[in-house]
Amino acid sequence: MTDMDFNTADTQDSAFALIPANTLAKVCLTIRPGGAGPEGWLTQSRSSSALYLNSEAVIADGPNARRRIYTRIGFRGRNAGTGAEDTYANRGRALLRGILESAHGVRSDDTSEQARAKRSIRSFGDMSGLTFIAKIGIERDKNDPNDQGRNVIVAAIGPQHPEYAALMGTAPAAYAAAPATAPATLPNTSPNGNAPFWAQ
Repeated sequence: MTDMDFNTADTQDSAFALIPANTLAKVCLTIRPGGAGPEGWLTQSRSSSALYLNSEAVIADGPNARRRIYTRIGFRGRNAGTGAEDTYANRGRALLRGILESAHGVRSDDTSEQARAKRSIRSFGDMSGLTFIAKIGIERDKNDPNDQGRNVIVAAIGPQHPEYAALMGTAPAAYAAAPATAPATLPNTSPNGNAPFWAQ
């Protein structure tokens, strides 16, 4: 049998190299159920009472195509219920809003009924399959000075960003085809005006 020569094969350097911070990329999101919270979509922290969404985003195209980015999206911080501000949950809610706006082509300053409806979901499962523009960052373990870090999604980029249209390709069809008038009661909003379960 003739020897197989792998000297000309690509190296694995790219598999371990971090994507530079502040890189923008089109990604497709998947929420990986952790068995906690409403419908089991949340994941319970192993070290505290914190809850988060365990997300995986696959880069759709460009030089980093098919790379996967794993990000924990906060739902409840370890100090929730103590009277202190839950910054962990607030950051998570802000990121979820940004993802919905990016996926549906909604500007952050759009307060129309149509835009409000696009920011509502019935279940965390509705987040899976969304395609949006992500700003990628690098997260490092503060307790480990030798930690090389890992890529995470630090923000979702909406249509107000100058690079959004080029990265997304076209305006999301879901938003362009939305009806001119929103239903009297927005999805996930109870008749008495309370926020949906995931926003409480």
